[in-house]
Amino acid sequence: MYFGSVKFFKHLIYIVVFAWLAIATFLAVFFGVKYFMLKNDSVAANSDGITNSDITVIEPEQETPEQIVIPEGTSLEQLFLVMTAKGYNLEEMLTLIETGDEEAFRAYVEGYISANPDISPADTETVGGEAGIDSSAEYTKLYPDMYVENKPAEFTEEAGKIYLTFDDGPSERTPEVLDILKNYGIKATFFVCGGTDEVSQKYMKRVVDEGHTIAIHSISHDYKKIYESVESYLADFYETYTCVYEATGVKPEIFRFPGGSINNYNRFTYMQIIAEMTRRGFVYYDWNVSGEDAVKGADWSSIYNNIMNYIPSDGTGRAIVLLHDSKDKTHTVNVLSDVIEELSAMGYEFDKLDNSVKPTTFGYKD
Repeated sequence: MYFGSVKFFKHLIYIVVFAWLAIATFLAVFFGVKYFMLKNDSVAANSDGITNSDITVIEPEQETPEQIVIPEGTSLEQLFLVMTAKGYNLEEMLTLIETGDEEAFRAYVEGYISANPDISPADTETVGGEAGIDSSAEYTKLYPDMYVENKPAEFTEEAGKIYLTFDDGPSERTPEVLDILKNYGIKATFFVCGGTDEVSQKYMKRVVDEGHTIAIHSISHDYKKIYESVESYLADFYETYTCVYEATGVKPEIFRFPGGSINNYNRFTYMQIIAEMTRRGFVYYDWNVSGEDAVKGADWSSIYNNIMNYIPSDGTGRAIVLLHDSKDKTHTVNVLSDVIEELSAMGYEFDKLDNSVKPTTFGYKD
């Protein structure tokens, strides 16, 4: 009889062992994935009990939500300032934020706005206090001359505009780029690394004299060092800022993070840095089109296609284009006239960035 046989018990044992292994595997995978997600999301509860796993920002131009990753120690006020820096007005902010406790967040933002009716993200007199950024933090006292005085009330955004931007200069290519821009009568933006030598100062002065925007990038480009802390970032920024001011007499009001505002080196400091730079009145710009001219093997064709393939041909787009101004970027110089002529033929206008232009900024994806 099978049910009482040795063969039956052997089969029963196999079934039990297999079932136990299947359950153990499922539990290991489930809790392993859950631990990995929590570890990589840097979940941190704030004073209102809301964590980053509960907070989602819905970008208007996207069909799917984008989640902001909030590093440990981030306050609601820092989130408020970062969203303001991304270009949201107060009403849009209330509409776009969804949290596990939406009423708590809404009450916080409305209370914050009510208590600070005239608040500006860069207002050093009103930003801070018990509910938000500790204005007594040591780094807020550093470089007291590094603030922006000209703070537009709101951002502007125009379709059909192309903003050519050049990182890493000045270099031997700078006068070549300037000659081309001058020939076509257009303005651009130079995110420079500064320099105290006579040639660098001469080129930066020419950028300003010819009506382009000069802005801050990084004097060291040492990602690991500058993103180590807010203090490290400010030190690098101030050195670049000083170089530019001494060469041109201009105090830059906008900047670009080396590697973009969110990269592998600043995951746990970017929000604090953004909040502090916003408090000081600076506006940062990422990009939505890149020539990829800093990629190994880049040539005329790749740079041209990387730009043209991502800009609508009907002249209705809006692009902040990333290019580079460094010694080895001869292909960038060679392709520039062709890009300008083609985009002009499509009906686009070229302009320079200033702190009234709505930024393009990066964000972590779900």
